Amino acid sequence: MSPRRMNVVVTALATLIGVSACHSSPTGLNQQKGPAPTALAVSPSTGTVGTELRVTGTNFRSGATVEVGNFTATAAQLSGDTAAFALVPSGVQANSTYSVKLSNSDGTSVTLQNAFEAVAPTLRFVNSATKPSGNAGSTVIIDGDAFGDVQGPGQVLFSDGAGGTVAATIAQATDWTNTFIVTTVPAGAASGPVAVMTGTGTSDSLPFTVTQNATFSPSTIHWTQTQALPAALSGHRAQYVPIDDTTGTTVQYVYVSGGAGNDSVPVSDVNMAVIQQDGSLGTWSSATALPAGRTFHRMVAATPFNSEVQGSGYLYAMGGIETKNGQPTTTVYRAQLNNDGTLGSWTEVTPLPAPLHSFGAVLFRSAIYIAGGATTDNAPTASVYRATIDTLGNLSDWQPMPDLPSARAYFDFQTFGGYLYAVGGDTAAVDPNDGNYTGNSTKLASVIYAKIDLRSGDVGSWVVNLSTMQKARSKHSALVAGGTIFVSAGLYAAAGTGSSENSYAQINSDGSVGSFAGATGSNTLQSVAGVNLFNHAAIAYVDAAGVAHVMILGGDDVNAPGKKQAAVLFY
Repeated sequence: MSPRRMNVVVTALATLIGVSACHSSPTGLNQQKGPAPTALAVSPSTGTVGTELRVTGTNFRSGATVEVGNFTATAAQLSGDTAAFALVPSGVQANSTYSVKLSNSDGTSVTLQNAFEAVAPTLRFVNSATKPSGNAGSTVIIDGDAFGDVQGPGQVLFSDGAGGTVAATIAQATDWTNTFIVTTVPAGAASGPVAVMTGTGTSDSLPFTVTQNATFSPSTIHWTQTQALPAALSGHRAQYVPIDDTTGTTVQYVYVSGGAGNDSVPVSDVNMAVIQQDGSLGTWSSATALPAGRTFHRMVAATPFNSEVQGSGYLYAMGGIETKNGQPTTTVYRAQLNNDGTLGSWTEVTPLPAPLHSFGAVLFRSAIYIAGGATTDNAPTASVYRATIDTLGNLSDWQPMPDLPSARAYFDFQTFGGYLYAVGGDTAAVDPNDGNYTGNSTKLASVIYAKIDLRSGDVGSWVVNLSTMQKARSKHSALVAGGTIFVSAGLYAAAGTGSSENSYAQINSDGSVGSFAGATGSNTLQSVAGVNLFNHAAIAYVDAAGVAHVMILGGDDVNAPGKKQAAVLFY
């Protein structure tokens, strides 16, 4: 029962007690009729079995009942004498319209003609996406309408891969509401349609891909060079984006935006390449350039695979620095993704709440979360915000979320399993191009995480993870691959020798992170590319064989800061 209905029941009980105390007239044949009830409205006007109806009017009295057509509604409760709540009963049929009648126990009644239409449920999104995916046992949120305020006969049905269905488990009553359902992908589910069934029919389905944890062995790294960037860069951003082409085939792209060369002047270039079946890159090609040069910005992609957007989705380039040695900006640019991977023109959308560079940014269920970063004069901040994305790619206003435990910039920010993770970073106001490692006094080894409320999207309290990275580091990359956090390069102790270049830790089911272990071996970024990197770009993705990969693109040289790199390596 929803909190609102609980409140209604409490109010109704209080009303009943008050009526009993004030009116002790006998019942039965000698009962006196009170004034006839009036009815003003019934809401909602459409629904299914288990939908909670609110009937408003006057002169409702204790013991009142509600009927929907010829069917008596269940759990009728009063809130004062002007509102009655009742659940639509079994028996109503989809696409049929019913009158709603309220009857007092003294025989007085009122009817609103054709006040309610029974309809089949509507399924809009699963995990805020129209092309959702998830592992067996992973949490999913079903969004739509007319599911019913209580589950009743309702079910969420996944494909069993053989033409049948598997019903998902609804763990508790509050996980089923009229507009969303929280459940998990059931054991035995296979890739195929997912739908919602209620007492009035079954919704249209969405295609759901049942995934497995991608194979990833971070303890045996073997870096391989692939197509180099068109130009040497650092402070740039890379984004992995899957796009369905005109035939429905999913093509995997990587986009690289902005950054600066050896002159440290921000560029506006955007380049794109297709990820091949083995995880390597095809040839780079130019995409629509940003309206202005940009470095140390952040980029996310909203597509039907992770959000509610229509079409192929949108790229967002946020914040960053537009001029050499300049101050950060609040500007957010958006470009439409086309089904051939090309980009539309960039336009300005809702700006950031403060000028920022080197902050964290992720997209989770049609919302962008940003955290920390450096603001004016490179001062680090602890602020966290969220903005939602509508179906047309527009951003809402930025809403404040709980601050990080302390201000930090130059960290990496990831999301996995409904949690946010901030890994490492720096608490000092340092220049973004500074390649000096100044010890542990300002650089961080900590990992912090917070759970996202799956219903509201709000961020919970931040937790400092018990285990830390082996070394404090900043201006690094930390990616989620195969259920692990994989950390590469950056500024850290002994970076000039390649020691501890890569490390990894398992993400636990409760959101915490296990102990970090070395993942370097003899095959290092330094041994393959000849450089110790910082301020590079990085992405994680899965190839056609279900193998998880990480890719490192460009970056600056710890041993010779200002000597930018074009090399691209993947594992």
